[in-house]
Amino acid sequence: MRNISIDLYKLISSSLLFLLFSTLVTVGFVVVLTGSVNRLFQLDVHLSGIEMALSVVMFVSLPFLVGRFCYYFYLMVKRGRREGVQIFCYKNLFNPFNFLLFPSLLNAYGQESRRRCFVSVILLFCIYALVFFVGSKQ
Repeated sequence: MRNISIDLYKLISSSLLFLLFSTLVTVGFVVVLTGSVNRLFQLDVHLSGIEMALSVVMFVSLPFLVGRFCYYFYLMVKRGRREGVQIFCYKNLFNPFNFLLFPSLLNAYGQESRRRCFVSVILLFCIYALVFFVGSKQ
């Protein structure tokens, strides 16, 4: 297992810096487009900003996560199979996507790629569930 270390100071400071920057950009947009500062204190402006931010996250992460899934799936099928297991054979029921379901057909490298494929799919579902539940409340 790899050792993963998290530098909390760096994480919090970069997150706070991003929040400060995005707040300043939002304030600038609202002031320039509406011409008044009073709109900044209305709830519908804040909800619209949150909705736009979630939409941007969804549209940026979709191609990234799909590409990540395809890349690691390709590596899993290409280099992650056990010796003697073909891409199309009776062991995986003539379907390469069944390598995701049967880890016994994979070597250690293939199981690592399989895990990364699942992480991509789970993140994709989480983002869409978040957008779905936030969008359905309005």
